[in-house]
Amino acid sequence: MSIRGLAAAALCLFAAAACSQPASSGNSRVATLDSAAPGQPASTGVPERPVLRPDDGREEFDRYVAIFTQCLRKEGATVGSGPKPRMGDDPKSKAAARACDHLYPETWMEREARTNPRYVDRLRETAQCLKEHGHEVTVGGDPVALMYGDNTSANKAYADEQECEKLAFKDDLKKYAGS
Repeated sequence: MSIRGLAAAALCLFAAAACSQPASSGNSRVATLDSAAPGQPASTGVPERPVLRPDDGREEFDRYVAIFTQCLRKEGATVGSGPKPRMGDDPKSKAAARACDHLYPETWMEREARTNPRYVDRLRETAQCLKEHGHEVTVGGDPVALMYGDNTSANKAYADEQECEKLAFKDDLKKYAGS
């Protein structure tokens, strides 16, 4: 084995040993990667945004937006109206946005994109299903999403897309069933 190989092996062993022991409690200055239990999100101290389930309608979205807007006003933001109310560009409005952002809802698909390591595979399954229904669709972009040639194609595929997502994400959807 070469000197570089020995050095690389020693570095790997050192790194593995350093990461295998949890840091002691107290003022330890050693960085650790604490993980949540499998299936549980890691605690970041920031509350999760509310999730709009597949069966939620416009009324539920509007309810969440009203709570978000109320928080912004309480925090002193200059707030307009709309689905995601426009705020002033002043420092107080920016601070209010940071304080209230956790109240703005995300769709179940946005949550899946953020948290599900199988998300892209599920999107590919959705695209395959859509192709079987006669739609021209690909998976790509940044962030990764279903991509259609134009808005007309996307609009025509809407109902099929909802059904294909439910099929592709069927096991993942269980966590969003009736809260």
